[in-house]
Amino acid sequence: MGDLNIKVTVPLDENGMMGRECLKCEQYFKLKPGTGLETSHCHCPYCDYEGNSDTFWTQAQLDYARSIAIQRAYNQIVKPSLDNITNSFKKLERTSRNSLIRFKVKTSGNNNYLFPIKYYSESELETNLTCDNCELEFAIYGVFSKCPDCNQTNAFLIYEKSLEVIKKKLDIFSKPEIPEEIRELSLSSVLTLAISTFDGLGKELRNRKPNHYPNRPRNLFQNLFVLDEKMGNFISDQHSNYNGLIKYFQIRHLIEHNMGVVDSNFVTKVPNNSHMLGRKYKLTVLELNDFLMMMQELGRIVKDNYGG
Repeated sequence: MGDLNIKVTVPLDENGMMGRECLKCEQYFKLKPGTGLETSHCHCPYCDYEGNSDTFWTQAQLDYARSIAIQRAYNQIVKPSLDNITNSFKKLERTSRNSLIRFKVKTSGNNNYLFPIKYYSESELETNLTCDNCELEFAIYGVFSKCPDCNQTNAFLIYEKSLEVIKKKLDIFSKPEIPEEIRELSLSSVLTLAISTFDGLGKELRNRKPNHYPNRPRNLFQNLFVLDEKMGNFISDQHSNYNGLIKYFQIRHLIEHNMGVVDSNFVTKVPNNSHMLGRKYKLTVLELNDFLMMMQELGRIVKDNYGG
């Protein structure tokens, strides 16, 4: 008897996503078949493992496929054979009715042994993404990862999306019905959140390419002077308003460490604002709109320098 080939289709979740599990780090993610590249190769979004798509099955999927295969094998091979044996005994029972020795066959009603299907459901994940390079739709735990298809880091995509959310917050804080004292605190939070987002991007890039950036200082992406120096003045050469960036990074330092009051260190780095020494710097909506555009440009420049 030849081998029995049984094809099993793995079910997708309600969003058309398929669960995947890395053979190396055993972490779970999902992707949407039909999006991204036409490839049978897959990259783990969390670690450096890559291999054929057949190496990324989850245990639940394997158990499901095995239960389907067993049931179908029983129905196609075992059950017909058992039915044939039962029919042979029944035939013998009929032919022995008038004989000295009679056969009596009793059955349980049917020979369908119960082989339950091991159904499962895919897990919910924290972040849904569409790769801006190959357009694969996938979902992960955490925020930062690599694309399972093209292996490109999603850090810059997350950075861009985060700035878009911050811009929406700024639009809300711009409404005239917002009290002035609340608006002042809210505008300060927009500035600090944007720079924290850039710092988060930097931490992920350093994790991905530890030799591309120095280990010190730890807050490298909060210190634009030092970052630019470590990048060979790449930012100051490329950015359309590098001095403006320096100004807002220093304002963030004032907010975090000096209650927003302009000090001599700020004036040394931003001499055009020397007239504000000892006064509190009050941000405006117009300034922050310009700043967010600067931050978008900064992200593109860092991406060009970082490479793939």
